[in-house]
Formats: sequence, structure tokens, C-alpha cells
Amino acid sequence: MQNLIVGYDDTIVVNGLSLMLEQGEIGCFLGYSGCGKTTALRAIAGLEQSRGGTIYLNNQRLTEKTARQSFAVAPAKRGMGMVFQDYALFGHLSVAKNIAFGLNKWPAADKKARVAEMLSLVELTEHADKRPNELSGGQQQRVALARALAPKPKLLLLDEPFSNLDVVLRESLAMNVRDILKRTNTTAILVTHDQNEAFALADKVGVMDKGRLVQWARPSELYHEPVSPFVAEFVGEGAMIDGIIKEGHVETALGNIYRRMEVYDESGQPQYCEYDYPNGTPIKVLVRPDDIIHDDDSTQTALVIGRVFRGANYLYRLQLDDGQTVLSLVASHHNHAIGSYIGILPLLEHVVVFDEKDINATTWSEYDRSSRMDEEV
Repeated sequence: MQNLIVGYDDTIVVNGLSLMLEQGEIGCFLGYSGCGKTTALRAIAGLEQSRGGTIYLNNQRLTEKTARQSFAVAPAKRGMGMVFQDYALFGHLSVAKNIAFGLNKWPAADKKARVAEMLSLVELTEHADKRPNELSGGQQQRVALARALAPKPKLLLLDEPFSNLDVVLRESLAMNVRDILKRTNTTAILVTHDQNEAFALADKVGVMDKGRLVQWARPSELYHEPVSPFVAEFVGEGAMIDGIIKEGHVETALGNIYRRMEVYDESGQPQYCEYDYPNGTPIKVLVRPDDIIHDDDSTQTALVIGRVFRGANYLYRLQLDDGQTVLSLVASHHNHAIGSYIGILPLLEHVVVFDEKDINATTWSEYDRSSRMDEEV
């Protein structure tokens, strides 16, 4: 897909969207409501007309809109499957007949074999004769997935497929769906506002904002190497602390930060270089909860001013000596009360820095996100 533009009247909803997926890869559009992600998915499916750009699938041109020509393959002829957030199952048909719905042109024997294969794939063989209303939400979603996969689509599109499920079920089902897509070598694009779903399912994730694709990368890269303050805030948790450039490194309340290179000397020690900012430049440093390690033996301490219990872990909000706050994820058997001091060991070799002038009210606020964490009563 190259430079896709979609809009209505005077409003541009998707602006210059470009990306590429390899066969068998799973992509995801991730963003807040109204960012253009669903419109982008519908344009790929041919359900929305584009104002510009091109879409190719397996070297077949599906859409091309330029000043000289306008071309679009009809949605039914694009060879795509779609899974909707409300499942869109036929209540009067059995599970097996729902799955067989898109196989009307297949020979009877092939259709029967394909339905049996799909039932086995989604582990619903024993439910073949049931109606959708006799199934749980997770089972209905697997029926919808099986129906979409049955005709062997070139591309599978999933529009908020887990939004009707409870939080506990979403992530486990997302991993289950990923396993199914990988076993069938299906190329797919998911739309969601839930980063946990995106990370559990997708190989590549695109963060969208105001119709633009801000960053297209693997989940770990989005988390550890965000290209902008917006991506840094939207993906994961963390805090922005103040820093200043001194002789090529960053001085912060947590200690000095040196720019680590992906290069090692003969003894295996990492090499460092200077940050590309003049001396005295005010810097904001993104510190993730996993960058602050709890260490009872450390001489560096922080004040516990908030905490959230998460089962295996506590997410602590910690106040540094200069009043700034950071987050730390600590095993829950370390139970520290609000108002107590704990030892910390900052691991600052993989942090991300931003020029302070790039931080504004539309990204990180004047107080970091951690200050919005509810304190435990």
C-alpha cells in the first residue's frame, strides 16, 4: 500500500498511509477512536473509496487513484475475508453451515472436508450442529474466524474482533487466533485500540494519529524505540523526567545516561557515543517501569507515593529526591507501604530521549502519566 488517502467532503480521514506486509505476517492498526484505523481497513477491503494512492495484494492491483486514472477492484473480487466485532453470524444456521456459507461454489465433497478442517482448526468439532446462541462469546468469535478462513482468503481483515469479550478472555483468545493464523500462513490486518491485543497478535503494529501512520514497527520496537512523544505515551506505561545535555551525555535525577551503540569491543563490552544535541539542551527522558529495578541494597532510594496491585506485581509510583516521579514494576511479595522509601537501581542504557521542545500538551502533559495512577487506599 502506498500513500493511501481517504476522506469525506472536506475531511481527510486517512492521510498518506503506506505500509508493506509479507506473506503470513500479521499487521495491526492501533490508535484512539477516530484516528482513521477502521476507515483504512474498510478502504483496503474496497468498502470505502480512496482519494489517492495504490493498494496491491500478491502483485495484483486492487486500487489506484491518481490525477490521470481511477481504478478499483470490487470488494467481492478482492479475495479477502473479514471478521467483524459483532461476529455477524447467522443465528438460524448451525456452526457448520455458518462456516460453509462462503463455499457455495465448492464441490460438495470439498466443502464438507473444508468445514471439517476448519472446525478442527478452531477446536469446535463437537459443536458443529449447535446454533450460535448456544455458544460462548469466545466460541462465536472462533466460528467467525473459521468462516472467514474457509475460502482461503489472500488477506484476512479483523475489525475490533475482541471488543465484545471480557478483558481476561481477550488476550488469551488473541494468542489463540495468532496461532491459528500462523498455522494457516494467513496474512492479516487487525484494527484495535487495545495495545495488549495488538502486541499479543501482531508481527507489525502501526500507531495511527489523526489519519496518519506515525510509526510502523514490531511491538518491541514501538515500546523501546518510539519515534515520537505521542508513540511513547500511547504505547506502554512510563514517565518523562528532565535531563540536560552535558559533554555528550544526559544528566538526570536518576544519574547520567550515556548513548549506547549496538557495537561491542573485543572483550564484549558495549561501546558508547555522544547524543546529537548541543551542551545545555533541555531533554526529556522516557523511563519505563522496567527501567527502575527494586534493590533493597541500593544506596539510591525513592519515596513510594502510589501503588497498584496487579497480582504477580505491584506498579509503584515513586518520587525522586527532586520531586519528579517514575514508575517501577516490582514482584508483589515486596510489599512496600505508601510513605516508605525503597532502594532502586536505574537501568538507563536503553532509554529514549526527546528534545524538550517536542513535548507539548497533545502528548505528555506537564505532569507525567504516572501522577494519574490511583493511589491504593
